Amino acid sequence: MMKNLIMLVAILAGFASCDKKADKVQELETEVLAIHDEVMPQMDDIMSLKSQLSEKIQTMDSLQNEGVSSNTTAEARIKAVDLNQRLNESDKLMMDWMHAYRGDSAKKLNPEAAVLYFEQQKEKILLVKQQTVKAIEETKTFLE
Repeated sequence: MMKNLIMLVAILAGFASCDKKADKVQELETEVLAIHDEVMPQMDDIMSLKSQLSEKIQTMDSLQNEGVSSNTTAEARIKAVDLNQRLNESDKLMMDWMHAYRGDSAKKLNPEAAVLYFEQQKEKILLVKQQTVKAIEETKTFLE
């Protein structure tokens, strides 16, 4: 009788543990997708800012072609090109992350592996967010 009770408690504890891990997988996936959904609309901002930077670069190039240039203009052009590259990198990071993301496949893994996968994805998408926000803020400041 006691043996059966111990087995029953062990089985119930195992189910509770599995439920907690499954809940953790779901929680992490929700966090990852929420971060993605927060950053994704900023890709439109990136495209708009890139267009504005291109216009500014063309204007600076036109001034230089007309013989109106200075060290300040040359430095501003270098900064604009650098910011444009950083916006491109942010866009590429997001596209690369989206192409590599395999949430549906990860949910089929054992719970420990799935938790590890979603924790890694959370770190990656947070990096995308951080770099995107920084590039956008610096570009907006430059364009003011």
